[in-house]
Amino acid sequence: MSNDQERVCGEPRSPALLFDADGSLYVIHDLALTDQLLETPEEVHKAFDGLGRPLEGVGPAGDVTLRLTSEDPEGPKVRASVARYYSVHASRHHTRIPPQEEDLAAFILAVANDEVIE
Repeated sequence: MSNDQERVCGEPRSPALLFDADGSLYVIHDLALTDQLLETPEEVHKAFDGLGRPLEGVGPAGDVTLRLTSEDPEGPKVRASVARYYSVHASRHHTRIPPQEEDLAAFILAVANDEVIE
Protein backbone atom coordinates (compact mmCIF):
# COMPACT_ATOMS: atom_id res chain seq x y z
CA MET A 1 0.00 0.00 0.00
CA SER A 2 1.37 3.43 -0.88
CA ASN A 3 1.75 6.25 1.62
CA ASP A 4 -1.14 8.05 -0.10
CA GLN A 5 -3.41 5.06 0.45
CA GLU A 6 -2.36 4.84 4.10
CA ARG A 7 -3.39 8.46 4.64
CA VAL A 8 -6.73 7.95 2.88
CA CYS A 9 -7.74 4.88 4.87
CA GLY A 10 -8.96 5.33 8.43
CA GLU A 11 -8.88 2.91 11.31
CA PRO A 12 -10.57 -0.47 11.08
CA ARG A 13 -13.67 -1.02 13.19
CA SER A 14 -14.37 -4.02 15.38
CA PRO A 15 -15.29 -6.79 15.04
CA ALA A 16 -13.08 -8.25 12.31
CA LEU A 17 -13.98 -11.37 10.36
CA LEU A 18 -10.94 -13.35 9.18
CA PHE A 19 -11.14 -16.25 6.74
CA ASP A 20 -8.52 -18.94 6.13
CA ALA A 21 -7.79 -20.21 2.63
CA ASP A 22 -10.17 -23.12 3.33
CA GLY A 23 -12.96 -20.71 4.35
CA SER A 24 -12.75 -21.18 8.12
CA LEU A 25 -13.92 -18.11 10.03
CA TYR A 26 -12.21 -16.44 12.96
CA VAL A 27 -13.55 -13.40 14.78
CA ILE A 28 -11.50 -10.75 16.51
CA HIS A 29 -13.96 -8.84 18.69
CA ASP A 30 -11.37 -6.35 19.99
CA LEU A 31 -8.81 -5.23 17.40
CA ALA A 32 -6.49 -4.07 20.19
CA LEU A 33 -5.82 -7.79 20.82
CA THR A 34 -4.79 -8.58 17.24
CA ASP A 35 -1.09 -8.88 18.08
CA GLN A 36 -1.95 -11.46 20.76
CA LEU A 37 -4.14 -13.52 18.43
CA LEU A 38 -2.11 -13.50 15.22
CA GLU A 39 1.52 -14.54 15.06
CA THR A 40 2.33 -13.40 11.52
CA PRO A 41 0.63 -11.20 8.91
CA GLU A 42 0.54 -14.19 6.55
CA GLU A 43 -2.18 -15.72 8.74
CA VAL A 44 -4.62 -13.20 7.25
CA HIS A 45 -5.90 -14.72 4.00
CA LYS A 46 -9.07 -12.64 3.67
CA ALA A 47 -10.44 -10.25 6.30
CA PHE A 48 -13.04 -7.52 6.77
CA ASP A 49 -13.65 -4.99 9.49
CA GLY A 50 -16.98 -4.28 11.19
CA LEU A 51 -18.06 -2.09 8.28
CA GLY A 52 -17.17 -4.68 5.62
CA ARG A 53 -13.98 -2.99 4.46
CA PRO A 54 -11.07 -5.23 3.42
CA LEU A 55 -8.15 -5.71 5.80
CA GLU A 56 -4.61 -6.97 5.55
CA GLY A 57 -2.23 -8.14 8.23
CA VAL A 58 0.88 -6.00 8.64
CA GLY A 59 3.86 -5.85 10.95
CA PRO A 60 6.59 -8.14 12.16
CA ALA A 61 5.90 -11.53 13.73
CA GLY A 62 4.54 -11.04 17.22
CA ASP A 63 3.38 -7.47 16.53
CA VAL A 64 0.73 -7.95 13.85
CA THR A 65 -1.99 -5.39 13.29
CA LEU A 66 -4.84 -5.17 10.80
CA ARG A 67 -4.91 -2.32 8.30
CA LEU A 68 -7.60 -1.22 5.88
CA THR A 69 -6.76 -1.69 2.23
CA SER A 70 -9.77 0.35 1.10
CA GLU A 71 -12.46 2.55 2.63
CA ASP A 72 -15.03 0.89 0.36
CA PRO A 73 -17.16 -1.84 1.96
CA GLU A 74 -17.18 -5.13 0.07
CA GLY A 75 -20.61 -6.36 1.12
CA PRO A 76 -21.04 -9.05 -1.54
CA LYS A 77 -17.60 -10.54 -0.75
CA VAL A 78 -18.30 -10.50 3.00
CA ARG A 79 -21.68 -12.18 2.55
CA ALA A 80 -20.29 -14.77 0.11
CA SER A 81 -17.42 -15.65 2.48
CA VAL A 82 -19.82 -15.99 5.41
CA ALA A 83 -22.28 -18.07 3.37
CA ARG A 84 -19.47 -20.41 2.31
CA TYR A 85 -18.33 -20.75 5.92
CA TYR A 86 -21.82 -21.63 7.15
CA SER A 87 -22.39 -24.17 4.36
CA VAL A 88 -18.99 -25.88 4.64
CA HIS A 89 -17.74 -25.50 8.20
CA ALA A 90 -20.75 -24.87 10.43
CA SER A 91 -22.08 -28.42 10.27
CA ARG A 92 -23.20 -28.38 13.91
CA HIS A 93 -24.92 -24.98 13.70
CA HIS A 94 -28.63 -25.42 14.39
CA THR A 95 -29.67 -24.00 11.00
CA ARG A 96 -26.46 -23.65 8.94
CA ILE A 97 -27.98 -20.37 7.76
CA PRO A 98 -26.01 -17.18 8.43
CA PRO A 99 -27.68 -14.14 9.98
CA GLN A 100 -29.98 -12.33 7.57
CA GLU A 101 -29.54 -8.67 8.56
CA GLU A 102 -29.66 -6.40 5.51
CA ASP A 103 -27.44 -3.65 6.95
CA LEU A 104 -23.84 -4.78 6.42
CA ALA A 105 -22.51 -3.61 9.81
CA ALA A 106 -25.44 -5.29 11.61
CA PHE A 107 -24.83 -8.45 9.57
CA ILE A 108 -21.14 -8.56 10.52
CA LEU A 109 -21.94 -7.98 14.19
CA ALA A 110 -24.56 -10.76 14.10
CA VAL A 111 -22.06 -13.15 12.48
CA ALA A 112 -19.43 -12.24 15.07
CA ASN A 113 -21.85 -12.95 17.90
CA ASP A 114 -23.40 -16.13 16.44
CA GLU A 115 -22.21 -19.15 18.35
CA VAL A 116 -21.05 -21.69 15.81
CA ILE A 117 -19.57 -25.00 16.88
CA GLU A 118 -17.62 -26.66 14.10
